[in-house]
Amino acid sequence: MSSSLIGRARYICTPVTGTKAKVLPVLGMAVLLLAWTAVVMAEVVNPAFLPTPAATLQALVKLFTDGTGLTDAYHSIRRVALAITLSTCIGIPIGIAMGAFGTVEALLKWIVFPFRTAPITAFIPLFFMFFGVDEGMKVWFLFFGTVVYIIPMTFDAIRAVPEEYIDSAVDYGFSPLGTLVHYVVPAAWPRMFDAIKVCTGIAWTYLVAAEIVNVTTGLGRVVQQAQRFQDTPKVYAGILLILIIGNATDWVLGAIKRRWFNWEA
Repeated sequence: MSSSLIGRARYICTPVTGTKAKVLPVLGMAVLLLAWTAVVMAEVVNPAFLPTPAATLQALVKLFTDGTGLTDAYHSIRRVALAITLSTCIGIPIGIAMGAFGTVEALLKWIVFPFRTAPITAFIPLFFMFFGVDEGMKVWFLFFGTVVYIIPMTFDAIRAVPEEYIDSAVDYGFSPLGTLVHYVVPAAWPRMFDAIKVCTGIAWTYLVAAEIVNVTTGLGRVVQQAQRFQDTPKVYAGILLILIIGNATDWVLGAIKRRWFNWEA
C-alpha cells in the first residue's frame, strides 16, 4: 500500500482533536438553529406547530423562573434514578448468571431475550392493571423498559471476556465461582457500565410515556399539559429540557466510566 493511501486511511475512525473539536460542534448547532429559524420564517411549517428557537428558549426560561421546571425535573430524575437502580440491582446479576453459566442461559433465554424487540409501550395498560396509576406504576414501567436491555447487554459483556482470562484463572487453581468473581466480572465491568449508561438513556426516552396518566409532577406532565392547552413553545421547551437532562446524565456517567472503569478486556 502506498504511503499516501496509508496517510488517508489514518483519518478513518479517528476522532477530531484540537481546535476543530471545539469549533465543529458549535458550528453544527449554529447551522441547526439557523435552519430552524429559516423554516419558521418561511412558514414551511405552520408556526402554530413549530415555534422559533427564541420562543422555545423563552418558554424554557419561564419554566425555571416560575419554579415549576426544577420541581418537575426533580420528580422525573427521581423516577429515572429509581428505575435504573432497580434495573442494575436485578438485571446485572441475571445477565452475569446467564453469561457465566450455560444452564442459566438455556433456562432464561426464551423468557428474556424476546423482549429486546418487544414494543414496550404496548405494555402500559398491563402496568395500569397491576400497579394502578400512582407513582409505583411509573417507576416499574421504566424499570421494565430498561431491564429487558440491561440483561442481554450484561450477558454479551460477560461472553466478550477473552478466553485467556478464564484460562489464566484455571491455571491458578480458581474455582468456577472464583474465576467469575476475580477474573470475568472485573474484565466485563466497563461494558456492563456501558449497559447502565445506555439504559439510562432509554429510560429518558420512555419518560413521557410513563408520565402520561395521573401525573401532577414531572417533565412528561409539562409536555402533556402544554399540548392540551396548545402552548407549542412550552411543548418544545419541555422536550428540550428532557434532552438537556438526559445528555447531562450521559455525560456524568461517561465521566464516571473514564475515571473508574477505563480499562477494556
